[in-house]
This record gives sequence, structure tokens and C-alpha cells, in this order.
Amino acid sequence: MPYIAFVHPPEDGSEWGVTFPDVAGCVSAGASFETAVEAAREALSSHLAWLAADGDPLPPARALADLQADPEASAEAAGAIVQLIRPELQPGEPVHIDVAIDRRVLQRTDAAAQARGVSRATFIEAALSAAAG
Repeated sequence: MPYIAFVHPPEDGSEWGVTFPDVAGCVSAGASFETAVEAAREALSSHLAWLAADGDPLPPARALADLQADPEASAEAAGAIVQLIRPELQPGEPVHIDVAIDRRVLQRTDAAAQARGVSRATFIEAALSAAAG
């Protein structure tokens, strides 16, 4: 589930800062907008994984309209760039399965995985995760 982040431009020599209005205590920063967003994705992923590992419920992600209607979140967004960030799934326990796949589909899959620099299994798992939502 993606979360809305507020990416704050640098001020007085600081780095780009990132806050998540729906995930208390989850903040990040980076020297550039891009590195700040990637660091925020890692921070969000880790923060949510810690909550889940502790048995705590994951905070619900609000829509932008809901955040704009919230005076505290609206104030936090002042001067920030709104960015939607989807956390990375934390790895679970791998399970070996036996499936039959059309040879041509498998060849295209291998070519696409190689082009992205990932293994066949990683590519297929990402495709299945994306398809499952």
C-alpha cells in the first residue's frame, strides 16, 4: 500500500527531508530529491517491517484529500513536494514450486530479467506481486 510523503526542499545547507504524515516517526533525508525519495522508501519499508514484526497494526494510508483536510498534515505539507511512495515488500520465506511455462514465455522472461540485472525468480516474483496488487 503506498503512502503519501512530503519531500521538503533543502534550507540553509540542509538536505532534502522526507516525512510521512501517516507513519509517525518515519523520516528520512538525502542530498538530492531522488536520493531522498529512495532513502524514504527504505525507511518506510523498514519502519513498516518493524511494526509488523512487533505485531503492531500498520497505519492506514490516507488519501491526499484527507491529508489536505487535516490541519496538522496540511501545515506539515507547506512548501513540500507531495510524493507517493510504495514500500518494498520485505522478503518472506521462499517456497519452491513446480510450474510449467511455455518455452517462448520463459525465454522472454529470462531476457527481461537479464536486461534488468535480476534473476529469473526475482523477476517472476516481482511480476506476480505486481499482478496481485
